[in-house]
Amino acid sequence: MARDLLPLVQRALGDKYAIERQIGRGGAARVYLARDPAGRKLALKVLHPELKVSVMADRFLREIRLVAQLHHPLIVPVIDSGEQDWLVYFVMPFVEGLTLRETLDRERTLSIDATRRLGSELLDALACAHESGIVHRDVKPANIVMSEAGAVLLDFGIARAVAASGRDLLTQSGMTVGTSAYMSPEQVTAEADLDQRSDLYAVGCVLFECLAGRPPFLGANENIVLQKHMHEAAPDVRTLRPDTPPAVATAIARALRKPRPERWQTAAAMRDALKG
Repeated sequence: MARDLLPLVQRALGDKYAIERQIGRGGAARVYLARDPAGRKLALKVLHPELKVSVMADRFLREIRLVAQLHHPLIVPVIDSGEQDWLVYFVMPFVEGLTLRETLDRERTLSIDATRRLGSELLDALACAHESGIVHRDVKPANIVMSEAGAVLLDFGIARAVAASGRDLLTQSGMTVGTSAYMSPEQVTAEADLDQRSDLYAVGCVLFECLAGRPPFLGANENIVLQKHMHEAAPDVRTLRPDTPPAVATAIARALRKPRPERWQTAAAMRDALKG
């Protein structure tokens, strides 16, 4: 059983935040519900202790602080970060609402209009980040909150920060940064020059799942899925969701092409294509 870090986190950061309980666990961090002195709800994220073997804290925090410079209504900002008692942490406002993962688990698919709206909102947020040279690297349903304001993208730059602060050690240990169902071919092979087209591939995977009720690639284990991302052409979403408009199917298909030059080159171009 994973070690319960809550008492340690409370001892280390209790003077700054009232930390209530663990509310999630992702690939890079555990997430705690916390409150600041004014009572505002926060998501306090603590890097997994095992990652500290591979990640240099100062470089990780430097990368995280770059994300704090992003300003977009659908990007959750980093409002605090640091290292205390060997814990590397960062803090974001808590966003109310179900994640897209929770929504799809409950409803299986979204309507065509809802999928188009989701795609447009995600791509608008990504366009803002890409213009600042920041690639998300882990766009997936669990990192999207269906809030009243729209589809809010969480954990911007967290995967980038992990990769940038521990690239050599992560590569030596065989670790990848990302989530298998949504990883671009170049991410699977841990290429160093990931750019915005990797995020657009992930958006294609997410939108495919919203319409089809499953990601484009399935397999008995993670390695099979990763191999399919590298070598197998994505199915036409219309084979699983026949009422998908041609413009939407084409936008998704182009996002999922293997060679980067054949994909959408910018988030804005893909967003415009989704509109038909």
